[in-house]
Amino acid sequence: MENRNLSERNYSRQPHVLVNAKYALNINEIDIILTLLTEVYKEDKEFKDYSFTLADFNKKTKKTLTSRDLNSCIKSLMGKPLELMASNQNWIIVNWFSYFEYNKGVITCRFDKRLKPFLLDIKERFIISDLRHILAMRSSYAKRIYLLLKEYSKIGKRTFDVEELQTILKVPKSLKTYSNFKMKVLIRAKKDIDKFSDIKIELQEVKQLRKVVKITFIIKKNDTDLKTFIQIIRELYSNQNLHKYEERMLKCSEKGLLYWSDTLHHLSKDKALKAWEYLHENRMNLEFIKENRRELEETLRRLEG
Repeated sequence: MENRNLSERNYSRQPHVLVNAKYALNINEIDIILTLLTEVYKEDKEFKDYSFTLADFNKKTKKTLTSRDLNSCIKSLMGKPLELMASNQNWIIVNWFSYFEYNKGVITCRFDKRLKPFLLDIKERFIISDLRHILAMRSSYAKRIYLLLKEYSKIGKRTFDVEELQTILKVPKSLKTYSNFKMKVLIRAKKDIDKFSDIKIELQEVKQLRKVVKITFIIKKNDTDLKTFIQIIRELYSNQNLHKYEERMLKCSEKGLLYWSDTLHHLSKDKALKAWEYLHENRMNLEFIKENRRELEETLRRLEG
């Protein structure tokens, strides 16, 4: 038996058949799986026992789960198998993990042996995903849709029958109505993917007799995700007026911290995160962009005159 703590590795590999499997998980359940997938290395010949503390897991995922939260999440997860279509005539329904054990603060688990052909020695087409992009998303459906589209990012688009996508995501009956599915799944997923990941998407609907029957996702490289946006502000626009937040002007210090321009006090960590997201959502109306826009408009007027 080989045990090892959670590594600092953030990348995992998933083959096409696993990405497109049918399963429904809540946000903590899918984060447990995606985090532990980063511990599977391409050189591994067999699944190992992975041991880690709750503090170790929370540190890697930036969560604040309690032991009770974890216990409840694992119990729920162990009752939610996934359905894999290995071929047109071969399907498998299997749990993600064969067991979890909690002993004196240490959690130990192992992926189910039935997943070995799909996670070890992968030779068919697969995707490599960055856990940091996915963990930030607040919708479990966004995480799934991101993986489904990441696989097609080089092609630039992917089309699903609406019912096909609903089946893959195993949405409840309340989301079978397209209007609900669009607002609570597709639009929320687009917002999360555009904000937090390395791709951005557009939705195109295909209708038959007024009914939306297909969805085409247009997939593009995202150069304006939240992480890149923050980096640009920190490097190029320190100590400049950014935007009003809660009726007060924000600036970013040379150390990369947000502060109020009137008092020079830094924002708390939690408030700063919300403020960064607000600035990102309103990035086209930041003060320096508005100033540049006014200068451009004045230049155009002079040229026209």
